[in-house]
Order: sequence, then C-alpha cells, then structure tokens
Amino acid sequence: MDFNELVANILEIDIEEVVLELSPQNNPEWTSLKQIKLIKAVEKEYGVKFSFKEMKQLKNMKMYVDILQTKGIEVSLSE
Repeated sequence: MDFNELVANILEIDIEEVVLELSPQNNPEWTSLKQIKLIKAVEKEYGVKFSFKEMKQLKNMKMYVDILQTKGIEVSLSE
C-alpha cells in the first residue's frame, strides 16, 4: 500500500489531505489512538521498527518522512 493511502486509511481522511504539514494540531481526526495505529501500520508495511525516541518525534507527516528516510525508505508527500 502507498504511504499516502496508508495514512489516509488510518486517519480516515481524504488522500489529498496527506501533506507534510499534516499533524494532530491541524487535523482532529489524528487522535492518540490513531497515532499508535499509524506507527504500527507503518512499521508493518515497511518492515521497520521505531525506537521510543523516534516515536516521540513523530508529531507530523514531515517527521514520518524524515525518519523513514534515515531507515532507507523513500516516501513523498505534497507540501
């Protein structure tokens, strides 16, 4: 599954809303429970594990993209 689709499915938003600036602060659908689901789904889909420190940094889509890049996974979102 494409990263944008994965995020949209977990957060229950339109795929067009998945942009770098997307965060819990600007999208009420991004609850703490959905954050946990999103982390687990990304780990499963891409075969990675986030450290506790990395999980604390996942506060917006830009951080997801940046941390995944450090793990050798390229994903792209609209700005």
